[in-house]
Amino acid sequence: MVFVPNIPNLRHLRMLQVIGRTQGIGSAAREMNTSQPAVTLAVATVESELGIEVFERGGSGTFPTSAGRLLLARVSRFFDILEAALLRVAGDAAPQRRPLPPVERVMTSTQMRALIALSDPRSVETVAEHLDVSVNALYRATRSLEKVLDADLFDRTVHGPACNPAGLRLARQFKCAADELKLAFEEIRLAEGTEETEIVIGALPMSGSYELAEAVYAFSARRRRARINIVTGEFDALLDDLSNCRLDMIFGLLRCPDWARDLTKEDLFSDSYCIVTRPGHPLARLPTITPQDLSKYDWIVPPDGTPRRRHIEQLFEGMELPHFNIETRSLATSRALLMKSNLITVMTRSEIQIDMELGLLRGLPCTRLKAIPPKGIATRANWMPTPVHAEFLEVLRSVTADKRGRGATGKLLSRAR
Repeated sequence: MVFVPNIPNLRHLRMLQVIGRTQGIGSAAREMNTSQPAVTLAVATVESELGIEVFERGGSGTFPTSAGRLLLARVSRFFDILEAALLRVAGDAAPQRRPLPPVERVMTSTQMRALIALSDPRSVETVAEHLDVSVNALYRATRSLEKVLDADLFDRTVHGPACNPAGLRLARQFKCAADELKLAFEEIRLAEGTEETEIVIGALPMSGSYELAEAVYAFSARRRRARINIVTGEFDALLDDLSNCRLDMIFGLLRCPDWARDLTKEDLFSDSYCIVTRPGHPLARLPTITPQDLSKYDWIVPPDGTPRRRHIEQLFEGMELPHFNIETRSLATSRALLMKSNLITVMTRSEIQIDMELGLLRGLPCTRLKAIPPKGIATRANWMPTPVHAEFLEVLRSVTADKRGRGATGKLLSRAR
């Protein structure tokens, strides 16, 4: 089920932002073209909803508390993301139209939540029940959003309205904006000493579980209250989760497509392929391993079309392929099969580092194995990590520093193109 976050009244959030900038209730009321009691009530409402004191009132003005400063920094990013998203939608719909009014005059938090809820048609009924509203109410809210933006966000299908690409893109940006408020609360709890930050990492196959495990262990020893959730999956699925703010980062061998222009990629270390066998395998006695030697054994291979499968097939270029009799994506299954037989496969050294240290598997060199791109992390281009997230990234960089020195550039690439 898609997660629909709580989002305070947009006009109330804008009032907080203006008060923080002007340092006064009266000046904020004048700028927002409303009364001082209305601004005071808005502040009280948001403070009650969020459970924090945002401002301190004094004779010289109204100033943010320590928690308020953290919140206001994220509120500014919240509006920046929304304004950029609405400008893109408006530009796509009518490039010559006049500039849009401020976000809080264009739409409501109810419309934001409705579009987020409807972005996954598989869970609309469940989400509506969870929000205690009808499905029709969600569609009414998004239809009014389409009208005010003068843009089509849905396609009409035999199964009912479904978000079109523009609608899905806008829903993703709404989630990113709402995520800023979630991160604000995490930063506030951290400052108060009640830290419960969760770091969600997408780990790709052949991602380098040894390095990731070392980083998680080292970080957990320093941040006992932080939670780390590692989600494994294929790149396309993890990329969708990252774009929709269900992940904080993706770790592994990154294959960013040309259309994924809202990602920032950082290379961390270089890995290498090796032939993997059990200890005592006949191949381990050879001084040099040739394709002819490899063709004598049965193989465990990943599915057709995967990068590692292509590397394996390139080993036998110009000759008949050996018997690829077991096909699996599961590294655990591959390891179990390798330990019990003369089967062979290709893996990265980081994948089998622990197995080699324990004497469970062997990693054999083969000059025909081609180099692989550096491994690293991908994050959303507009993501600003909390101090806890930033600390984990530094630990991960430190753990991979030795390998980075032996090949990976370690430099921050701009946006993945």
